[in-house]
Amino acid sequence: MAPTPRAPIIEALRKYIANGTVRFHMPGHKGGIRNSVLTEFLGNEVFAADVTNVPGLDDLHQAHGVIKEAQDLAARTFGAEYTYFLVNGSSCGLQALVTAVCNPGDRILVPRNLHRSILSGIILSGAVPAFFLPEYDYNYGIPLGTLAETIQKSLAQNPDTKAVLLVNPTYHGVTSNISVIAEIVHNHNIPLLVDEAHGPHLGFHEDLPPSSLRQGADAVVHGTHKILTAFTQASMLHLQGNLINRQRLEAALKLLQSTSTSYLLLASLDAARADMDINGKQLLRNCLELSRYLRENIRKCAGLAVFEEEMTGRPGVFGLDPIKITISVKELEITGIIAEQWLRDHFDIQVEMSDLFNLLLIVGPGNSREDADCFLKALETMIKAGLRNLQDNSIHKIMNSITLMPDIPELVVSPREAFFSQAVSLPLREAVGRICSETVACYPPGIPIICPGEIISKDIADYLVLVRDAGVHMQGCSDPSLQNILVVKE
Repeated sequence: MAPTPRAPIIEALRKYIANGTVRFHMPGHKGGIRNSVLTEFLGNEVFAADVTNVPGLDDLHQAHGVIKEAQDLAARTFGAEYTYFLVNGSSCGLQALVTAVCNPGDRILVPRNLHRSILSGIILSGAVPAFFLPEYDYNYGIPLGTLAETIQKSLAQNPDTKAVLLVNPTYHGVTSNISVIAEIVHNHNIPLLVDEAHGPHLGFHEDLPPSSLRQGADAVVHGTHKILTAFTQASMLHLQGNLINRQRLEAALKLLQSTSTSYLLLASLDAARADMDINGKQLLRNCLELSRYLRENIRKCAGLAVFEEEMTGRPGVFGLDPIKITISVKELEITGIIAEQWLRDHFDIQVEMSDLFNLLLIVGPGNSREDADCFLKALETMIKAGLRNLQDNSIHKIMNSITLMPDIPELVVSPREAFFSQAVSLPLREAVGRICSETVACYPPGIPIICPGEIISKDIADYLVLVRDAGVHMQGCSDPSLQNILVVKE
């Protein structure tokens, strides 16, 4: 067996625990406390490793020891010049990137299928977004990748753009031609930033699309917990080239990251990188084989359709990550939301996401053939149950009405100005024609339908009512029931 690669943070934690140090420092549990409800649930070991940045364990905000070593190893593994560990999720990394490249009033080119954390970075930095539309699949009702021609045209229309940000892959695993887009962006001497939160595994197997870094992106954010083996909220930011001011980026990270660094999250990042170094290709080979097994059998189910790799080559689909499985239940005359709930209630199966038309599965290293067989059995049972008979006319109306999100609303003031303006709450229908002062997004995946500073059109209001009534979970809005919406006070 090949020697195990180093995991510097884990090694330092092991040493600290083995020393039996008497802890008069944070956190309050001091490495484990008897008769604690949480200790009883998790055991003592997790508490022993939950420490703070004491001597020997480095400091995330001024890394020079084991954290720096672990970050350097990650940069080598993922093909970056510099890597930064994130304990505030991918959201923090995306916000830091926007803050690093944009001053107040600067324009940044962003896709409409951006995650709302990017919008948060725009609000924090005072940047002004220039939105572009990715391609769209009307049958599945999902956004696809971005055409190079779209970026070329958008940059011509916005010559003062300071940076371009892309989502690659999309939540559904669709990739864009990053190499060509990077060349276009670099011809304008500005950086290409990529939200690759759902692609930390790309490039580790020949049957997967290449990573954005290896295609010329200047900065990439990975949700290392989404596909790989890190804990939830543990992510990485990778950097290369000289188009991004590294000093300013590091300052932004210090501004946005917690000063109470979780060493459990850091250790999980260190371990996830080591896992990929030791056995990454085999882990992903298992995922790919399981994905193929699921896809082959789902295709045999009456009334279901799967977004397939055969879509590759059509506009907006440069590549597809096969371990993301998008299943359309539209022909069953039910929504994905109802299918998700039925699977959870009857088989204790939880999918990654549902929307009006689809279920989304993510096959990861922790999944097994038993998991796949359980899911396939559940699908067969659900189809035989004839859920279509439970649908009422309102659901049929919704499914027949929604094919595409409304056009991008008009941005009349910057998101930052709208966010910090005095706001009033109005019934959704009465807000038509007013300036929105909050973000309203379907979650997951967290793509905004309306952003601060945009005019609420009748089409937007109609769409929000439809998805609200269909049971889509909304996030970002002050009224979770979405009966009311915040608008800028006149």
